[in-house]
Amino acid sequence: MSGIIILTLMPLLKKENRTKQEIRKAIVTIAIVLGIIIAVIIFNVNYLIAFLFGVIAMILFDKKTYTKKRLIIYGTSILVIGAAVYSVFRDNPDYVLNHLKDHPETSSLYVAKNGEELITYHSDVVRPLASTVKILIAVEYAMQIDEGTLNKDSYVSLDDLNQYYYKGSDGNAHEEWLKAMQKEGKINHNQVTLQDVAKGMITYSSNANTDYLINLIGIHSINERAKSLNLTKHEEIYPIVGALLIPDYLKNNEMDKNRLVEELEKMPMEMYRETAEELSQQMKDGTINIENDTFNMPLDLQRVWSDRLIGASANDYGRLLAIISNNELPTVAMQTVRDLLEWPMEINEGNHERFTHLGAKGGSTAFILNDAMYAEDHHADRIEIVLLTNDLNTWQQILLSHHLNSFESKLLGSEDYRQKVQKELSGS
Repeated sequence: MSGIIILTLMPLLKKENRTKQEIRKAIVTIAIVLGIIIAVIIFNVNYLIAFLFGVIAMILFDKKTYTKKRLIIYGTSILVIGAAVYSVFRDNPDYVLNHLKDHPETSSLYVAKNGEELITYHSDVVRPLASTVKILIAVEYAMQIDEGTLNKDSYVSLDDLNQYYYKGSDGNAHEEWLKAMQKEGKINHNQVTLQDVAKGMITYSSNANTDYLINLIGIHSINERAKSLNLTKHEEIYPIVGALLIPDYLKNNEMDKNRLVEELEKMPMEMYRETAEELSQQMKDGTINIENDTFNMPLDLQRVWSDRLIGASANDYGRLLAIISNNELPTVAMQTVRDLLEWPMEINEGNHERFTHLGAKGGSTAFILNDAMYAEDHHADRIEIVLLTNDLNTWQQILLSHHLNSFESKLLGSEDYRQKVQKELSGS
């Protein structure tokens, strides 16, 4: 966008080009480009949508547009593009189903109803969880509240949380959570309650809050909880932000990006976890200060980080969701974890018409899109759904994200659709 502004102004450096018409065109172009930048940065409008509206604005402000020939060309183009966009982006739950069928090596789906497993599509394969792992952390947190080890009403300094905040690494999740806390008046003398920290981990998916809780609860305790809950394929926990700092920890002046990728890929997983823990501890101690740093990792390195994220099977998380949905945890732990996970019931009143309980936690990177959810309707029917996908390209990521809600909604509400998915995936 900055390049467009520069290229627009360059011809005006010559005096003979500074006519009223050319100056007007330059002003219009710059105003539209600035509008796109403001829409994306300040109002969080999708860049592609903002860019398309910018192109349309350029056409509308161009006087040459209003000739019969150009109106026909533009009108036809808009109709064709509009039809294509509608066909791609209209709600289509079968897009997710077809992706699962076409990519069995990188996809898993687990669906159970009232304790009966209906769909177990590659659900025993260990795949990276991304932020979906925060469900397990929430369960251990809730158990420690129940046991009296932690007090959910105790206060946590925002300064302590910010020690783990790596700006730009979580899609502004931490900043959005802080804005919500400020708006709701929940920041008291630069402190928030521990329960609000946990909610920030789940509802907003703050990685800073997650690593704070991992250090508070204890990695060993979380790993032991996974074993006690019979999550047989769950990999060991390590700090998320700590792992993001490993490339900088390894890098030296003589190491280029390709060499760094090789070194990361060669690093044994146990050493990788230990290094992430060590760096996280240094953030806590203040030995490492990332307050003024901004995440800027090349995609090649992000890919290694994404592939090495904590993994588990869809079966594991189906089991974990069932434990919550069936009220198998102690009473206080049960109330605590439901308070964290059932944010969809709070933000959408329409969910109360369909469900008495609805809890969820997704997870994504540039290459991953996961979701895990449980629901109980007004007939006391309970359903658990776990979807894990990996090795996505940008286009697949966009379309899966767009169609995921309609896919899950049909799985939750339609017996016929569940049978269709079951039948089509069982033949894959």
